[in-house]
Amino acid sequence: MSDLDIILDKTERSMGRRQIQAGHALMVVMVREIGWPIGDVWSALTVPERLGQWLGTPDGDLRRGGTWNLPDGSHGDILRCDAPRLMTVSWARGERHPAELEFRLAAEDSRTRIELRYASVRKGFALTSDPAGGLWTGGAGWEYFLDQLEEYVEGRVPEKALGLMPDLSPDEAMGELFEARNARWRRAADDFDQEHAL
Repeated sequence: MSDLDIILDKTERSMGRRQIQAGHALMVVMVREIGWPIGDVWSALTVPERLGQWLGTPDGDLRRGGTWNLPDGSHGDILRCDAPRLMTVSWARGERHPAELEFRLAAEDSRTRIELRYASVRKGFALTSDPAGGLWTGGAGWEYFLDQLEEYVEGRVPEKALGLMPDLSPDEAMGELFEARNARWRRAADDFDQEHAL
C-alpha cells in the first residue's frame, strides 16, 4: 500500500441530505480517528487560545446561541454545543447563504472518533473537476481542515494560523493528494446518486 493510499484510507467519506436554516442541503460526511483523547480534540476545536494557534482566534459571543467570527472573514452562529461531543455552527463568508458545520466526537479508549458534517445549499460545493481555481472544495477541503486539526493535536503548531478556508498552493504533492481525495468524493457522490435513484 502506498503512502498516498494510507492517507486516503484514514477518512471514511459519504454524502447525505440535511435540512439547515438556508434550506434543503447536500451534506458531505467524513469520519476519522485521531490518536488523542476526546478532551484534547474538543479543546483544540473550542478553546479560543488553542484555536488561535492553528486556525485563527475567534471573537464574538462564544456560547450556544451566540456568534463567532474569525480573522479570515468566516463567521456564523453557534447553534448547538454539548461538550465534549457535539458542536454545530452556521458558517458563511461574504454574502453566500450560510452553510452548517457540525463536529461529532466519540471517545474510543485514548483515541477520538471525529465525524465532520458540512451541509450547504450551494450547488457544486462538494467536488471540482478543475483544481486550477484552487484546491478547496467541500469534500477535499474539509479533509485538509481535519489534517490541520490532527497535526495541531499531535503538537505540530503552524507558523501562522491558516483560517477555515486557506489558499492552498497547488504544488505537486498537494495537487496529487487533492486529486486523489476528489476522486474518492466523486465515488461517494456516485454511490449517493445511485442509492437515491433507486
